[in-house]
Amino acid sequence: MRETIQTLGRLNTVILITAISVFASVFITFMAFYLRQNGGITHIAIFLASFIPLTVSPLVSWHLMGLLMKIDKLEKEMRKLASLDPLTELFNRRAFFNDANLSIRRAEQERRVVSVIALDLDRFKVINDRYGHSAGDLVLRHFAASIKANCRATDLIGRLGGEEFALLLPNTSAAAAYALAQRLHLTLRQSVIAHEHSKIGYTVSVGVVSLVPRETDTIETLLNKADRSLYLAKETGRNCTVVFDG
Repeated sequence: MRETIQTLGRLNTVILITAISVFASVFITFMAFYLRQNGGITHIAIFLASFIPLTVSPLVSWHLMGLLMKIDKLEKEMRKLASLDPLTELFNRRAFFNDANLSIRRAEQERRVVSVIALDLDRFKVINDRYGHSAGDLVLRHFAASIKANCRATDLIGRLGGEEFALLLPNTSAAAAYALAQRLHLTLRQSVIAHEHSKIGYTVSVGVVSLVPRETDTIETLLNKADRSLYLAKETGRNCTVVFDG
C-alpha cells in the first residue's frame, strides 16, 4: 500500500480515493432507492450522494495521506540511521555483513568474481594518545571520505569497529582491488589533517582476497582470508597491501 501511495503521489492518491468514494456513495444510494422505492431516485439524492464525498473525502484523505507519507519518510530515515556508523556515515558492521552476504550470493549465482578488502589504520592508538580522541575522530572521518572517493557507487564500505574497515567490491579482480588499495595509499600519503596546532599524517595496512564465491563462502569466511593478508601487511612493516594467496 505504501509503495502504491509513493508511486502515485499525494495528489493522485487523493483524487483516486475521492473518485472511489463518490462512486461508492452513488452506487449505495442508487441501490437503496432501487430496493426500497422500486427504482425511483431523485436528482437531489444523486447530487447529495456525489457532493458529500466530493467535498469531505479530499479534505480527510489529503490530511491522512500527508501523515502516512511523513511516517513512511521517518521510517526510511530511521532504517538508514540504524544501518550507518554515526561517526563516519559508512555502513555499520551489521548492515555491511547483511548486504555483503547478499552480494556474495549474487556473485555465486552469476559466477562472477568478488573482492573483499580488510583495512586497519596503522598505530591508531598512538594518534589517540598523542593528539586526543577528537583527533582520532577526525582521522576516522577523513579515512572514510578517502575510501568513498576511491570507490564506485556499487562497492560496499563498512566500519567494522574502531579503526577496522572493510570493502566488498562486486565483479572486481584481484588486480583491480589491489589498484584501488594503491590509490588509497597514495591518497593518504598526500593528505595531512590539521588539528589545533598539529598536522597529522597516518597510514593503513590492507589485506585483499578475490575469488568466485562458492556455496560455503560468506562475508565472514572471506574476511578471515583478507585478515590473514592484513596480518602479513602489518608484519611486513605496515602501510602496504598484501593479496591473499591460498
